[in-house]
Amino acid sequence: MTQARVMIVEDEAITAMATGAMLKRLGHVVTASVSSGEAALEAFRRQAPDLVLMDIRLNGDLDGIETAQAIRRDSDVPVVFVSAYVDEKTRSRADATHPFAFIPKPLDEYDLHALMERLSGAPAL
Repeated sequence: MTQARVMIVEDEAITAMATGAMLKRLGHVVTASVSSGEAALEAFRRQAPDLVLMDIRLNGDLDGIETAQAIRRDSDVPVVFVSAYVDEKTRSRADATHPFAFIPKPLDEYDLHALMERLSGAPAL
């Protein structure tokens, strides 16, 4: 599997740190870890990640779905929603952004590894 540059958009600091640690153990690079949609858009432009892991509930005025819409308008970088909010209305809004995947929280290392393998096109373990 090739090393990916991943941006984490997560408003819970402990969850963001845990996700970052998992990505690093799997051999990937965290380009940015931000807690708001506004910061995500700024970091996305500066860092050019290969993948965005996006929570739906964020600090600031933009939620994760609105942030993903803005990213997808200008880029084809895959966005993966990682969220505890999996109700039908939220899922429908998220699906409209054409995410690469939608993973319910809590994210574990096995799921993250499988996601990264899928992203790289290699078979998952």
